[in-house]
Amino acid sequence: MEIADVRIKVKWLNDEQVRKTLGFSDYPVSLLATEAWLKKVAGDSKRKDFMLCLQENDEPIGFCGIKNIDLVNLKAESYLGIGNIDYWGKGIGLETKKVLLDYSFNFLNLNKVYSYHQADNEAMIKINLKLGAQREGLLREEIRLEGEMKDMVLMSVLRKDYFDKNTTNS
Repeated sequence: MEIADVRIKVKWLNDEQVRKTLGFSDYPVSLLATEAWLKKVAGDSKRKDFMLCLQENDEPIGFCGIKNIDLVNLKAESYLGIGNIDYWGKGIGLETKKVLLDYSFNFLNLNKVYSYHQADNEAMIKINLKLGAQREGLLREEIRLEGEMKDMVLMSVLRKDYFDKNTTNS
């Protein structure tokens, strides 16, 4: 992710439809604050942040990454958001999560990748289950979004489960 990407990410984060799928409550998001955030995290070795772009024309359609990388305990948290709603429901979230998991397990040599999702975000839960993840827990009334307390689901996939599931289904 580069400074040039910040404007489009801010647009997505402030879009009500997109915002409802994300698990953080810092809205509205400003361009200045997001640029400051990117400058702060750019040198953080415990995270990798990416823009999600179409292969055919490099058009940005979302963002994703790995954060809280723990090389001692071999785990990290993944996240992703499809900001351009024209690409929802087209399998891009599943493909993106696969790339993140491949990177985490094959390049970073992690054992576990976990993620948090709103309990009513059925699309993300389904993606995780397809890739071998399991629900580890329900965090009741974990976050406040637009004045309402929301439950979050903690999901994780272990290296062995990911490769078992994705070798069998290939």
